[in-house]
Amino acid sequence: MRIVIPTVGTRGDVQPFIALAQGVGRSGHAVTLMSHPGMRSLVESHGVPFAPMGPDIDLGQETAAIRASTRNVALGLVRVMRFAFDMLERSHDDLLAGCRGADLVVTPASSAAGKNEADQLGLLTVSVTFMPWSIPADDPAYSPLTRRVYAAAGWVIGLITTRPLNRMRRRQGLPPVGPEGFASARLNLVPVSPAVYAPNPHWEAHHHVVGYWFVEEPGEWNPPADLLAFLESGEPPLVVSLGAMSLGSSGALETASLFVDAIQQAGVRAIIQGWEEGIGRLTLPPTVYAAGALPHRWLLSRAAALVHHGGFGTTAAGFRAGIPSLVIPHIADQFFWGQRVHELGVGPPPIRRANLNPHRLAAALRELVDRDELRAAASLLGEQIRAEKGVDEAVRLIERTFG
Repeated sequence: MRIVIPTVGTRGDVQPFIALAQGVGRSGHAVTLMSHPGMRSLVESHGVPFAPMGPDIDLGQETAAIRASTRNVALGLVRVMRFAFDMLERSHDDLLAGCRGADLVVTPASSAAGKNEADQLGLLTVSVTFMPWSIPADDPAYSPLTRRVYAAAGWVIGLITTRPLNRMRRRQGLPPVGPEGFASARLNLVPVSPAVYAPNPHWEAHHHVVGYWFVEEPGEWNPPADLLAFLESGEPPLVVSLGAMSLGSSGALETASLFVDAIQQAGVRAIIQGWEEGIGRLTLPPTVYAAGALPHRWLLSRAAALVHHGGFGTTAAGFRAGIPSLVIPHIADQFFWGQRVHELGVGPPPIRRANLNPHRLAAALRELVDRDELRAAASLLGEQIRAEKGVDEAVRLIERTFG
């Protein structure tokens, strides 16, 4: 089969699809991953064929600027989604050209990248859902309150995503989507470990929880000498990595100072990724190392714990590494993953960014280091996840359904 995988977003949004593309290619299928032009080097460094779509932007930087200029979190999310959908619509011609001649298009259910173009061309689609709680389930055990909560959540999702995407479809000469939304009615893949989110028995049969998708890193990676020296100079450090939430100049100095202060109060060692404009203006203590982008698998295998924003990819990487996590959620699904980390017993309660201060953060960092039960639970979960073959299972289902 010739398979096209279009996706939009930050590195964390693109990386799971790189892993899927690697698996599809290993099985002998021709695959192309489409994304923002700036993602070319990342995608091709993993041996995956790439095709650009839409404007040459860094979506992480752009959305960071939008969030920084919007005081209300909910309004900020709406503005971010509007911007992302505008970029998606401006990618339409590239997507249409890239999907021509394909046998199958893999579409993210949240952004629907490639869905409209596949429908215009009459192509088969498989969808991917990163938020499994959004999948409809007619569970008779749900209380009236639970049903109202899910109905309200569905209304919000419709307001933020389905309505603007349907308006886009109308402009492109397509009818609105049906009850299935932007998920495929043939096969919808959920790249989450069943140990983290068990499949709901009331889902329709085409929804499958397959396990996380982790990329095969290209070749050998040589870490900087000063990073190796830092790692060898003391106990394994915490890793502070808030992904796209640490981009941009707004508040960089304030937030970097907050974390450095809390790290010193807690008496721990740490590697901080992000807030470059702020970190560069600080005199760091010898217990803190400021780092740029580093391979997650390599870094987290040498870490004592992880502090992150609750992004899908970083959460999965922390689970796989088998280390405790503290989540500092900012927007959207980050709140769910933060709560799930705590419910699984692999991290303390999440701390919302709005509630963060050096004292509260320092106490949580000490909890990460001191609580043996967190380390034991995280180690066990990591073993389970490392034994799963999420990409292989996804490819098997694709071939069984469409081969």
